[in-house]
Amino acid sequence: MKLILFFICLVATSSAAILGIDYGQQFTKAVLLAPGISFEIVLTDEGKRKDLSGISIRENDGGLERVFGSATGSLCTRFPQSCVMGLKPLLGKSAKSAETQQFLARNFGVKLIGDDSRADAIKLDLGLSNDSYKFAIEEALAMNLHELKGRALNDLEDNDLAKPIVEDVVVSVAPFASHETKQAYLDGLKLGNFSNVLGLVDEGTAVALNYVSSKKFEKGDLTDEKEYHIIYDMGAGSTTATLFSFTPFTNGSIVLELESIGYDETFGGQLFTQSVNTIILEKFLSAFNLKDSTKLPPKVLARILEAAEKAKIVLSINSDYHVSLENLYEDKDFKTTVTKDEFEEINSDLMDHITKPIKDALKSSAPEKSIEDIKSVILNGGSMRIPFVQKHLATLLGENRISKSVNADESCALGTTLQGLRLKTKLENFKDIKVIEKSYHNFEVKIDDSDDDQLVFPRGCQINNSSRLNFGNPTKGINIGLYEDGRLIKSYKFDDLSKKASDVSCSSKESKQIFGTFTLDHNKMFDLSSLEIECVASGEKGGFFQKLLKKEGDASEDVKEEASNDDETTDNNATNTTQSDASKSTKRKSKPVSISIPKPIYPHIKPMSRTTKERTFNKLAYLNSKDESRAELDEIKNNLESKCYELRAFIDDHEDELLKEVTEDEISEYSSFVRDTIEWFEFESDGSSVEDFLKKSSEVASKKKALDSIVEMSKVDISLAGMKKLYEDGTTIAMQVQSYMLESGTQISEIRQKYEKENFDFDKENDRIKLKLLREGGDKIMTLDKDLEKYKEHLSKVGELTSLSESKFNKIPKREVYEIYEAATGKIVEMLADIILIQESQKTRLETFNDKFDKLLERKNKKELRDKLKQEKEAEKETVEDEEENGFIEEESDSEPIEPETNSESTVINDAESTEIVHDEL
Repeated sequence: MKLILFFICLVATSSAAILGIDYGQQFTKAVLLAPGISFEIVLTDEGKRKDLSGISIRENDGGLERVFGSATGSLCTRFPQSCVMGLKPLLGKSAKSAETQQFLARNFGVKLIGDDSRADAIKLDLGLSNDSYKFAIEEALAMNLHELKGRALNDLEDNDLAKPIVEDVVVSVAPFASHETKQAYLDGLKLGNFSNVLGLVDEGTAVALNYVSSKKFEKGDLTDEKEYHIIYDMGAGSTTATLFSFTPFTNGSIVLELESIGYDETFGGQLFTQSVNTIILEKFLSAFNLKDSTKLPPKVLARILEAAEKAKIVLSINSDYHVSLENLYEDKDFKTTVTKDEFEEINSDLMDHITKPIKDALKSSAPEKSIEDIKSVILNGGSMRIPFVQKHLATLLGENRISKSVNADESCALGTTLQGLRLKTKLENFKDIKVIEKSYHNFEVKIDDSDDDQLVFPRGCQINNSSRLNFGNPTKGINIGLYEDGRLIKSYKFDDLSKKASDVSCSSKESKQIFGTFTLDHNKMFDLSSLEIECVASGEKGGFFQKLLKKEGDASEDVKEEASNDDETTDNNATNTTQSDASKSTKRKSKPVSISIPKPIYPHIKPMSRTTKERTFNKLAYLNSKDESRAELDEIKNNLESKCYELRAFIDDHEDELLKEVTEDEISEYSSFVRDTIEWFEFESDGSSVEDFLKKSSEVASKKKALDSIVEMSKVDISLAGMKKLYEDGTTIAMQVQSYMLESGTQISEIRQKYEKENFDFDKENDRIKLKLLREGGDKIMTLDKDLEKYKEHLSKVGELTSLSESKFNKIPKREVYEIYEAATGKIVEMLADIILIQESQKTRLETFNDKFDKLLERKNKKELRDKLKQEKEAEKETVEDEEENGFIEEESDSEPIEPETNSESTVINDAESTEIVHDEL
C-alpha cells in the first residue's frame, strides 16, 4: 500500500524507532519500525515470534531472580507460587473483583492483596521476604514491557540506519477496556521506561487497519461504495466482534470507519483450557480416590493445567490426547486420555457465547445491520483454531463469509504499529487511509451527584473531540462528576466559585456564567480539560447548573452544547434562537477567568500518584541493574564452564601428542587443575565475585594456550637442520625485502628528478600523498624500516642456534627452541603479509605521483600559452598605437578586427582556467 510506503519514508528521515505492542492475555507480540527495519517482529531470545505474557520472580542468592515469558520454562510448574501469567484481565481491577477469582483459578499459589492507598487496587504477593516486593499490577506489566524494550534495542544495535533508541510506543487494548484499565496501561508504560507513549489502540481498530492497508485495490475496486466487514477476535481471555466499513473512492482515497462492537469479556481460549482441565482433574481425583482438589499442592494443579493446555491444542487437530504425568502425586504417575467428544460435550453450553459478540455488534450499529449486510467476517486470534468454534460460526454466517485473510497471531501487532506511525507523523495525504474512530460508550456529566445528567459525548460520536457546556451562574462550590454509561469515572470538586467570579467584570446587561470544556481524546478517555467564568448577555441565562437548581416546573430550559474536533465555540442560547443570533448576543466584555482544575476524586481504582511512580520507577531501575549484573556474571560463569570442559576434552583428545613432549606427571597436573576448577565452580563458587570468576577463567585460558603450544611443537621440525632451513628461508625473505625497498627508493628518486626538471615542488606533493596514505591505512611503507629491524632481531636468534654444534644444540630445552621458532615464524608471516600491503601501497603512491605530475604539467603548459597570447596582444596593441601616432590608420577601418575579439574570448576562458588552477593548488 502507498500509505505504508509513504509513512516508512517519513520514518526514514528520522533515526527514531516505533514499537507496537499487542499485549495479550497469554502471548505478547511486538513489531519494530525504524529506518532499515520495516515492520519486523521482535523475536524472543529463543527466536520465537511471540512470547508468553508473564514473569517468574523468586529469591535466589540473596536477591531476586526475574525470568520473563517463554524463558520461564518449567519454573511455573516447579514454583507456581512465584510465577504470574495472564495479567491482562487484572489491569484496572480491584482485589475483590470477579477477575481476581478467575485469575487465582489459573495461577496456583499466588496471592492477590488489596492496596488500601489506591482503593483496593491489586498487588501481587509472591511470598517474598521483603514487603517492598509486593508488586502492583502496573509494576508487573512494566517489567514485561521493559524486557521487551530491551529485545527491541538489541535488534537496533545491528542496524546502522537507526539509533538504538526505543521511546515511541503504542499498545493495543481491548475495545471494552475501562478508564481504569487504560490508565493502568499508561502507568505501566511509563514505569517500563517509555518516555513517549503515542497512544492506546483498540484491538479491532488495529486488525481492521492492517486488513485494509494490506489489501491491494485495483482500479475497478475504487467504486465509491461502502463495504461492511467484521473482525472476529477470539483471544485467550475474551472475544470481540468489531464491525467496520471501508469506502474505496475513485480518487484513490480510502475511508476506514469503525462502526460498533460486541464482546464477551470472559469467553476465550483459556475458558476452553479450563474445561479440559476439569476433565483431567476429575479423572485424577478418581484415580487417586480423592474428593477435594482445593487441598492439592500448587505444583500438582499447575502440572495438570499445563497438560490441559497441551490437550486443547492437540484436540484441535486429533481425536484424542494421551496425558502422562510422572511422579505427579505421592511419587505416583498419572495417565489418562481425553477425547475430542469429551471436549466438545463439556463445552456444548458455550455455543451461544461464540456468536453473541457478532449479534451484539450488528444490533448496536446505527442503523442496525444484519448478516446479509456483511461481506466477510475476518478471523483473528489464536483461539480461532479450535474447529468447532469455526464450525459454529459457519452455521450462523455461512462458509462464504468467513475470511482468514489476516495473520491471526500478528495482525493486531502490525496494525497497532501502523496506527502508532499515524499518531507520530500526524500527516495526511488524500490517497492515505482516513480512519474514523467512534466512541462505543455514552459519556455524561452530573452536578453535585444529582439524578439528572447531561450527555456530553454520545455513543457513535467521533473521538479526539471536545465539547463546551454552560453550567450557569457561579455559586459557592460545585462537584462535577464524569460518567461512562452511567458509571462514575471521576469527579472534580470546586470550592467557592463566587470568589473567583469577583475577578470578572461584566456590564449591567450581562451575567457571569460557568463554562466547562470536556475532551474525549484519541485514547477514548473522557476528562474535564478547563473551567472558565465569563460574561454573557443577561437574556441568555439558564445553564445546566441552573436547570438542576430550579424547581421541577421551571426546568424547561435547555443546555446548548457544541462539540467539534478543532473549534471550541460557545452557544449559550436557552431558546431556539439560531446560532448566528446567539453569537451576536453573546459578546464578551472581558476575558474569561480560568479556574484551576483540582485533583480528581476517584470512586474506584486510583491511578498511581507521582510519588508512588517515582518510588516504583527507582525500585524497578534497581532490579534492572541487578538483572544486568546477574546476566554479566552468568555470561562469565558460562564462559568459564565452557573453557573448563573444552580444556578437559583437549587433554583427552591430544594425549598421545602431549606425551611426545611432556611427561605423564605433567599431563596429570593439567588434568588435576581442570578437575579442581570444575569442582570449585559447581560446589564452592556461591557468593564469589565477578573478579574471582575472571581470574579462574584467565588461568584456564593460560593453561590451554600452553597445551596448544605443546601440541603444535610436536608437529613442527625444530631440529638443528630444521632451524637452519628456517634461517635460510628467513634470510632470503629479508634480502627480498631490502631489494624491494631499494627498488622503491629508486622509483621515487626518478619521480623526484622528473618533478624537479619541470620546477615542481616534489616535497610538497610527497607530504600530501603520505598524509593521504596514512588516512587510508596504507602506512606500512612508512614503518617498513623499523619492522625489518625487528624481524632481523628474531632471525638473528635463529642464526645463533644454527651456529651451535649438534651436541650443544640438543642440550637446549626443546620448549626454548620452540619459543624462538614460534617468534621467528610469526614475524615471517607478518612480514610477508606486510609486503603484499606495501606493494599495493607503493603502486597507489606511484600512480598518484604520476597523475599529479600530468596535471601540473598540463597547467604549466596552459599558463605558458596564456602568457604567450598576452605578450602577442600587448605587442599588437603597441603597433596600433604607433601607427595612429604616425597617421597610418585608414578611416574606413571602423570595425574591430575579428582576431582580437577571438583573443579576448580566449583570455576570458583562460582566466577562468587560471582560477581553477589556483583552487586546485589550494
